[in-house]
Amino acid sequence: MKATEQLKKEHNAVKLMLLVLDKLCKKLESGERIDPDHLDSLIEFFQVFVDRCHHAKEENMLFVAMHESMKPGDGDRIGALIKDHVSGRNYIHDLATASALYRQGDSGAVNLILQSAKHYMTLLIQHIDIEDNVLYPMADERLSAQKQEELLVDFDRLEVDEIGVGKHEEFHRLIDRMRGIYLSKN
Repeated sequence: MKATEQLKKEHNAVKLMLLVLDKLCKKLESGERIDPDHLDSLIEFFQVFVDRCHHAKEENMLFVAMHESMKPGDGDRIGALIKDHVSGRNYIHDLATASALYRQGDSGAVNLILQSAKHYMTLLIQHIDIEDNVLYPMADERLSAQKQEELLVDFDRLEVDEIGVGKHEEFHRLIDRMRGIYLSKN
């Protein structure tokens, strides 16, 4: 497996959780209450799995490896992707704040949740599309098989160091649980 293939697999997990977040938003829009624990689990997934793990692999490893083979304009593309990561962190921070207010019964929290979630979903869907269809093919073209293997080893080490042993698998169990709750129904 190439490092970029692992990142694409992670994107598939992220897209599933974005669908779950969208379902939660639709419930809120229709006036239903949602389980705040589910929202907090999603927020943790986005903070830890997406940002501290997936985005760290990209920013600290893949983008650095690609820097050596950059052509004019590539830096701007990578810079824009890093800006997206920062924007995503801000939206998730706002979502976490809104979730805490929702737990406390704040009447304005639903609008804050919807606003932050929709900005985050829109950003990440576009961001993932660019990475999957532009950046990763570029990396596959420019990075040697040895470099891809080195990145995979580094990715594994980052997962252990940054999120801990077994946490990745725990997130996949969460994905399966949330998919069963929110995505298996019509």
